[in-house]
Amino acid sequence: MSSFWSELAHKLTTLFLRLLDEHPGKLMGTIAGFLVGLLVVLLGFWKTLVLFLFVMIGFMLGKRQDEHKKLFDWLDRFFN
Repeated sequence: MSSFWSELAHKLTTLFLRLLDEHPGKLMGTIAGFLVGLLVVLLGFWKTLVLFLFVMIGFMLGKRQDEHKKLFDWLDRFFN
C-alpha cells in the first residue's frame, strides 16, 4: 500500500509542476479562487473582505519596504 501512495504523490507532483510550467496564470487563479471561496464559506463575506483588505495593506507596506522607500512618506501622502 505504501508504493500506491508514493506513486500517487509522484504523479500529482509531476502534474502540478507541468501545469505550473505550462499554465501558471490559470493554476494560480484557480488556487486563489478556491481559497477565496473557502474563506467566504468558512468566515462569511464581510469577514473575508476585511481579511483581504488587511492582506492588501500588508502587501503594499511590504512592497514599499522591499523597494527601500520610507513608510512615513507614503502615510503622509495617503492621509493628506
